[in-house]
Amino acid sequence: MAGQDMPYEATIRTDIAIRILNQARAIVTTRVYELEEENPTAADRLRDRRRDLLDLQESLGPEHPDAVEHVIALWGPRVQDETRFWAEF
Repeated sequence: MAGQDMPYEATIRTDIAIRILNQARAIVTTRVYELEEENPTAADRLRDRRRDLLDLQESLGPEHPDAVEHVIALWGPRVQDETRFWAEF
């Protein structure tokens, strides 16, 4: 029975990591909108970095538990504190 718990837990952890990256992308998107008119170059750079977050998000899956845990450990605290997010982004 314990063997059946692991895939479910891995799926849940993957969902958590994806939600964290969605939050990170939302933070970046807000800043992109703020910068669009006054600094289009900076906005474009942030769009590129936002695409990198999406690529990372799309690479996650229950079959890659180490990557999932890394995202949770690294990005989870960042999205909880926007000042920290921008300092580490």
